[in-house]
Amino acid sequence: MHILITQTATPTMTTIFRKLQDSDRNPNATLYFGNIDPRATELLMYELFIQFGPVRSINMPKDRILRTHQGYGFVEFRSSKDAEYVLDILRGVRLYGKLVKLKKVDGKESSKRTQIGREGRGNVTESVVLPGYVDVGAKLFINNLNELVDEKFLSDTFGKFGTLIQTPIVKRDDEGKSLGFAFLNYDSFNSSDLAIEKMNGVILMNSKISVGYAFKSESGGKRIRHGDKVERLLAESAKQNNVVKKTKKRKVDKLR
Repeated sequence: MHILITQTATPTMTTIFRKLQDSDRNPNATLYFGNIDPRATELLMYELFIQFGPVRSINMPKDRILRTHQGYGFVEFRSSKDAEYVLDILRGVRLYGKLVKLKKVDGKESSKRTQIGREGRGNVTESVVLPGYVDVGAKLFINNLNELVDEKFLSDTFGKFGTLIQTPIVKRDDEGKSLGFAFLNYDSFNSSDLAIEKMNGVILMNSKISVGYAFKSESGGKRIRHGDKVERLLAESAKQNNVVKKTKKRKVDKLR
């Protein structure tokens, strides 16, 4: 499905592109859109969506340096029925030759997406380490996350910097709502260092996040962050002694 759009502006569009307060947002009427070509602007996306439903707001998070969008965004419609209609009618649409990915954002779904480590909420190592890997202590703490960020989004985003040996853990309240912080665990300090370098202070889903090493508990109640000299020496020693193993990549057969 291909759509030809011309970019035109109207005086009232300033209200469409403003950032809504959390209390004003309706996640049930919001769609996530991704795989957006750099040439596609917020105005262009607005004029695409407005053809099929009344748009209340649209936002595409920008790079804090270049001020260019990051290839995804969120559009809120007047009602959940409008969002469902647009999701259905635009399925398969392409912009600049790229398939636009559309997904419904439902606040109620966030509590159902994962129940990772719910048995022990306070423990950052509560998910299972992948077979064939050893936990060297390359654990990161991510703060100030947008409530729409889930475990899969973190895995896709931070998996670019190395192998995550545990499923990301987004901390949630008893109702399943994100508390705004999460934990990641890499297979090496090279990967965790790179993630900090590239992601600390980055705008992620319209929120400036902080990324650093998580605290670990030590005897005597003293709190020390992961990634210290001792852990790095132990990790290097384990690697030299072939303790840290990596599973071989397996070819996945296509589904028939």
